[in-house]
Amino acid sequence: PKFSKKFHADGKSSDKAIHQARLRHFCRICGNHFKSDGHNQRYPVHGPVDAKTQSLFRKKEKRVTSWPDLIARVFRIDVKSDVDSIHPTEFCHNCWSIMYRKFGSAHSQVYCPRNVTMEWHPHTPSCGICFTAHRGLKRKRHQPNVQLSKKLKTVLNHARRDRRKRTQARVSSKEVMKKISNCSKIHLSTKLLAVDFPAHFVKSISCQICEHILADPVETTCKHLFCRICILRCLKVMGSYCPSCRYPCFPTDLESPVKSFLSILNSLMVKCPAQECNEEVSLEKYNHHVSSHKESKETLVHINKGGRPRQHLLSLTRRAQKHRLRELKIQVKEFADKEEGGDVKSVCLTLFLLALRARNEHRQADEL
Repeated sequence: PKFSKKFHADGKSSDKAIHQARLRHFCRICGNHFKSDGHNQRYPVHGPVDAKTQSLFRKKEKRVTSWPDLIARVFRIDVKSDVDSIHPTEFCHNCWSIMYRKFGSAHSQVYCPRNVTMEWHPHTPSCGICFTAHRGLKRKRHQPNVQLSKKLKTVLNHARRDRRKRTQARVSSKEVMKKISNCSKIHLSTKLLAVDFPAHFVKSISCQICEHILADPVETTCKHLFCRICILRCLKVMGSYCPSCRYPCFPTDLESPVKSFLSILNSLMVKCPAQECNEEVSLEKYNHHVSSHKESKETLVHINKGGRPRQHLLSLTRRAQKHRLRELKIQVKEFADKEEGGDVKSVCLTLFLLALRARNEHRQADEL
């Protein structure tokens, strides 16, 4: 009786929780209950294809990386825009076998009509998936079914527990990705923005890994924005998938956002982090402004603009090598003039010997 009062008092939230919990027992494509499937196997709608299926398709020379691509090609359903509270997150083995027959076998051509698939709608009071139990409670208000209320309680408890686990996993993965990116010394915090923008706008101009202002932003195929350094480090350590939605993502898929977004980003006004400086400069001119301060090299943050990765010294041309080692060349020449009577060759040879001995290559040093 207490549970029925609580259920009627806060009906909307509990109904949605029951609906979301019951959706896990239905196939996303055909809408059948998993108990009716003889194989009782489930496959995730989102994410990369499992190793077994990928090896089967590879034998047939079919390149498939994700389930959403397969579902879109076979059943003509776009599952990328799914919502957890409306759509189930798994599909049955029968639908998997239809996909395998169409793309796995060489000779068979399977035609899948549109009416085979299930159309899912948001939760309403007349929902046929989860409100049979709720209707029973309404009809037998004077004689409540204790067993039914216990079942509903367990369903709600499981839903809450799963929600807690998901939030904990998201928080822990975010902390891990922040440690991997480790970009606090090269990216600006959103607290330095001169204008108090709304939260959703700040989120749109900040990296989804480090939560700093986007520096050298890149866009994935699933339309998420990251700093170039952050996403490359995460892809190297965590694996080839988007950190936000776990859609397959590779470094070659990263593209630059549209120019209009970049112009808006560069025009944002930022406060100078120097103690005595109260100026507000645009993000585009921030590095130039910070370099004018004496303490800029030690304390102030310089934005890493990204660009092409730095090439190794030996892979450069002679002219580029001279340009990069210009300061070192000046220092060596000054030392040779002062200490060795202008003999630059002996100084360079000594430096080379010291470098070899520092790397424990004594045999090569002795031969030289």
